[in-house]
Amino acid sequence: MTLRELLKSLHAVDEKHLDVHALVSPASGGYAGVTHVSVLYVGHAVIHLAESKPVGPPPDFWKSPEGGVAAVNPDDMKKLWQLFRDVQSRSGGIGGGVAIDMGLYERACSPGADVQAVWFRAAILETLKQLRPELLAPWLEDGEFDDAVFQVAATFPMEKMGTGVVREGLPVDVEEFVKQIGART
Repeated sequence: MTLRELLKSLHAVDEKHLDVHALVSPASGGYAGVTHVSVLYVGHAVIHLAESKPVGPPPDFWKSPEGGVAAVNPDDMKKLWQLFRDVQSRSGGIGGGVAIDMGLYERACSPGADVQAVWFRAAILETLKQLRPELLAPWLEDGEFDDAVFQVAATFPMEKMGTGVVREGLPVDVEEFVKQIGART
């Protein structure tokens, strides 16, 4: 049975939605012997397809966990930020419950962009917004950041985070980050 046939048989989506791009998570899990792929169609429930998987550590996100995160184009960060907001609004604002296929990130960024670095920098920005909203509030209006935030976030020194590495705080000097944003506005 194909995925298309399965989705149709489950009545999860109607015929017109079967051929649209879906947001598909990569295989995840691995800690409890289960992996799953989630398929999310906007306006419909998340469908989880699960299978057994040997337990093992997750792979490292970075090819080399040493060093800093590459600087990126601020416009790519803005595009990913908008993608985050779009997915969040379509999913009812649930936090952490939606996975996005890396191909969607790649299509949002300019050709040749270091998509992992763009995603990581945007994710750190979102994390900072969630954990310390008062720090970025002066540059946030209706969920949109001032361009200065993206300009600083695109180039500000950030450390890579390796799998299994325990650290205190974010991999960025938060106070200096905020100071540099303030200097640009």
